Amino acid sequence: MTRGVVACKKRWYKINKAVAQFAGCYDQASRNIRSGSNADDIKELAYKIYSINYGQKFTFERHWNMLQLEQKWRSQLPIQSGGSKRTKVSATGAYSSSSNPEIPLADEPGVDSPVHPQGSKKSKRKGKGKAQMSEDFSEKKSSVVKKLSLMEDIKNVREKELIDREKEREEEREHRAKIMAIKKNELQIQAAIKEQELQTQRYIKEMEINAKERKMERMAKEREREMDMQIPNADTSTMSEK
Repeated sequence: MTRGVVACKKRWYKINKAVAQFAGCYDQASRNIRSGSNADDIKELAYKIYSINYGQKFTFERHWNMLQLEQKWRSQLPIQSGGSKRTKVSATGAYSSSSNPEIPLADEPGVDSPVHPQGSKKSKRKGKGKAQMSEDFSEKKSSVVKKLSLMEDIKNVREKELIDREKEREEEREHRAKIMAIKKNELQIQAAIKEQELQTQRYIKEMEINAKERKMERMAKEREREMDMQIPNADTSTMSEK
């Protein structure tokens, strides 16, 4: 897809701004790097400084590798005081001083290492102070990361405790429901037993009443029979005609 003029300008502005920012980070890293470090160490430190300063990852490394070798583009960057600024002028890791950007440090007289710029004691003390500040910043950042990790662990533990408590409450509710169901069944069974006892008692009373009634009927019939037997044997001489 072909970009328009406006889109190209916007794209170049974005790339130019990001690469210029990274160039400043790279320059800061090259001045704060420790002895014995190489170009990869400087670039790695520059990435970290860029991420800390601008809150995002540098994604234009290919453009940086192309533009850092262009003298026209380097001349537009702001020049920092101190006389110890170094610029990477080749892909092999050679550097030049700010006083003569076209001559690599490895080719300058009296310079043995590409990452050790020649300077006064004051500049060395300044470099040590910046290195100490960088170390302090790294320690503070590490401390913050540890605190955040500890807070995350505490959060996870609390969430697990809440989940366990909710699980225990659910189990307790289920246990109570089971106990209530058992008690309800027991009450139903007791009510059924009581109803059966009442029916049994009513049946026994009815049987007793029926037995008494039958007994009384038998006794009444026996008395009638006795009376019937006494009447023929009775003395009727003293009876009137009536």
